[in-house]
Amino acid sequence: MKTKVSNYLALIAWSVNYVIISYALSNMAMLLRSSPLFILFFASEIWIMGDYWQRACELTKRKVLSAVLLLACFAVHIGMVYGVGRVVGNVVPFRQ
Repeated sequence: MKTKVSNYLALIAWSVNYVIISYALSNMAMLLRSSPLFILFFASEIWIMGDYWQRACELTKRKVLSAVLLLACFAVHIGMVYGVGRVVGNVVPFRQ
């Protein structure tokens, strides 16, 4: 019983972490869409998605449930991009 509760708490923490990191990576990818660095941030977003699905599989021991959780977190991520918006600004070098 205690391990189930800790697994669910860990899954909640991983889910929140996934949504926040995906939102940040999406913002950086949109900000750098005309730069070759776009590929780096987009690839990182895909890697984070795969890592989250793998961790969710390990914690739940069910592939279908982890896929549903991934889709739910992705929907929240897209909702944040649509609802909250994206970061608007210019890339400013440290040295000017």
